[in-house]
Amino acid sequence: MKNTMMNRRAFIKTVSVITAAVASIPSISMARLLTDSSKLTDEETLIFTKILAVSLPTQDSTLVDPNTLPVIPTLEGALLAGMEPHIRQGVRGGALYMSNEAAVKYGKPFHVLDDAQATQFLDEWGDSDAVPQRALAMGLKKLVLLAYWAIPSTWEPIGYDGPVSDKWGIPKLGNTPEPQS
Repeated sequence: MKNTMMNRRAFIKTVSVITAAVASIPSISMARLLTDSSKLTDEETLIFTKILAVSLPTQDSTLVDPNTLPVIPTLEGALLAGMEPHIRQGVRGGALYMSNEAAVKYGKPFHVLDDAQATQFLDEWGDSDAVPQRALAMGLKKLVLLAYWAIPSTWEPIGYDGPVSDKWGIPKLGNTPEPQS
């Protein structure tokens, strides 16, 4: 395992970038081309897959099992591909940092933890008094869950039948320009 050390300033910068990325999701173009730089590495895929498994347990529920859906490709293509490169790198660096911190606590990277340990780790970070840890845990979970809910087949079990603009035939007018004054 690589030993990745991150100082406080770099950690806060990474978390700030992830928070900005999650906050800007509605403004991200969702139709960007997936390039090599926006594809997840094998390790990142394992981390995001584990986050999904413990953040959205669907067993014994009416929700669609995320293992039957292209959640990770949606995360790559719809979210990461639309991010500015420096934001995407911050998200990826934050995921690797979190995984390394899990290895410090449990002796193994985040994606290797059993579900109970991974849940406990994310809950501890999500409830942390340290804003950077809390922002990182919540930001990564939000990205993964946004990718899940972006898939239309996940909507029926919760009674959502799609955007009203589509149902009512409201034409898309594009983005409203920012005020000039």
